[in-house]
Amino acid sequence: MKLIKKITYVMFLFAAVAFTACSSDDDGDTNNGGNGNGNGDGSASEFLTAKIDGADFEAAQDPAVIVAASIGNGVLSIQGGQNDGQTIRATINGYDGPGTYTTGDNIANVNQLMYVTLTPVATWMSTFNIGSGTLVVTSDDGEVVEGTFSFEGVNAEDNTTKNITEGSFKAVIE
Repeated sequence: MKLIKKITYVMFLFAAVAFTACSSDDDGDTNNGGNGNGNGDGSASEFLTAKIDGADFEAAQDPAVIVAASIGNGVLSIQGGQNDGQTIRATINGYDGPGTYTTGDNIANVNQLMYVTLTPVATWMSTFNIGSGTLVVTSDDGEVVEGTFSFEGVNAEDNTTKNITEGSFKAVIE
């Protein structure tokens, strides 16, 4: 359990750093009528949505789009957060393009799906042999990654669970 707590705190730290590193114009362009999405049609080009125990979750679009993705050294990281600090994050090790990636199915699987809240500070995750989850990358053109996800996350502090369903994302790879 101590290892899980340490991993949770480290992932929370990474999430906090990622949010504070974003500026409000990271995803916009000045020639799109001010909507910040770069496509000029008023719709968001990046998103991360899901249902958390049946309640809608959508990453913030204002004052900044709080959705990010990175790929490096065979690791895909995707994150979307709300202005109140609620965050969904995925980390896929051994990433090699579109396909289905699992979490929580065995002790050697370090892939991770997690849901974090700041009030109260808590994390529900699927990793190693904890919880269960699936992330499906449907498209990766080297600039934008898209897909779906769902998972049952377990909180190591109190053994509660959260069911994250109907997850979908589209993010610019940074």
